[in-house]
Amino acid sequence: MLPAPLSAIYEQSNHLYREPSNLDEFQSTWEEYCTEARQQIPKIHIEADGEIVYLGTLSPGCRACKMGTWDCIFLTMRCNLNCEFCYSPQTIPEDYVGSAFGRTPEQITANHARTHITGIGLSGGEPFLEVEKLLEWVAWFKSHSAQTYLWVYTNGLLADEKHVRRLGQLGLDEIRFNLAATGYDHPTVLENLSRAARFIPNVTVEIPAIPRDAHKLLACLIDWETRGVRYLNLHELMYEPGSNAAAMNGPRRPVVTPDGHRTAIHPESRALTMAVMRRVYDQGLRLSVNDCSLQSKLRQLRGRRRNLAPLVQASYERLVGDEVYVSYCAYRDAEDWFFFHPDSLRDMQQRHAGYCFIRLVRTAPLSIQDQGKWIVLEQVESAAAPNQL
Repeated sequence: MLPAPLSAIYEQSNHLYREPSNLDEFQSTWEEYCTEARQQIPKIHIEADGEIVYLGTLSPGCRACKMGTWDCIFLTMRCNLNCEFCYSPQTIPEDYVGSAFGRTPEQITANHARTHITGIGLSGGEPFLEVEKLLEWVAWFKSHSAQTYLWVYTNGLLADEKHVRRLGQLGLDEIRFNLAATGYDHPTVLENLSRAARFIPNVTVEIPAIPRDAHKLLACLIDWETRGVRYLNLHELMYEPGSNAAAMNGPRRPVVTPDGHRTAIHPESRALTMAVMRRVYDQGLRLSVNDCSLQSKLRQLRGRRRNLAPLVQASYERLVGDEVYVSYCAYRDAEDWFFFHPDSLRDMQQRHAGYCFIRLVRTAPLSIQDQGKWIVLEQVESAAAPNQL
């Protein structure tokens, strides 16, 4: 008879349908993209086998994101807009505050200190709807994590001179405007952006690369540069389940990630990012363009799982491929059982003759509130080979 903890794990792993990943189908497309990018844009940077692609330089915040050493803190889920491309989860309550590392500044800071966080983004919803909280949290992190690069996301409608000036005085490193949310050239937002460039060291435009908006996006580049935009982050357009974007019209290519998550991307979105980089390069614009692709996001998630390990990994677990935790359990009956580390398997089999040995695998959590999902419970008949651990 299985011990109760193993019975619960068995039930979850046995009933959990985990669709196989299809990322191998994208490999040739990614390689072709990188080859074409090198041919069209001589000064493009392609790193980490194509997972990092950019023109110019990367914001320190983007560097942190791509390494998985970034924490995104939601100050509110309320927003003054309702963008069709938004992929913030609709199930999160409007009053939610927190991140993968906790719910209060004190808890988040303490957990950051146990990991390798180098960048913090304050997001929403629209953070300027909670402007006093925004100012308080910026002040907190600048006083308690002075070396951490700090930025805020906004659609720009409420980012007026009074508040961006105060954010600059508090030491905010960067502000990121989603100009697609207001049509790319909204006069109030552009004026707020211009003012922000006077008070905050780095001003970024961060938007999805929406192919149907290509003409307008390309037409705005010179004006954005003139107003002080230094970085342009272009996200590959995703149709994320449980968000507004899931219902957005457009062609889509299904994606199944290694942890079984199912989403979709616009198959022409990344080509628009390349067209923007080519335009910036050809016109000699002083804009750095970051290709925030599906590949880049997957890299960031692996990094986050790895970075969270000190907070969520059990002493008897091994992190494998930055994706899953592997461990073992030995039991003789419902009362006599114990977990142990994969490195001890052969020794345990020799010392505990008559016990049953079980190999366990769970997905690595993406937050301290997440337990991951048990996906494998299998009996080990004999000493396992190294690649089975």
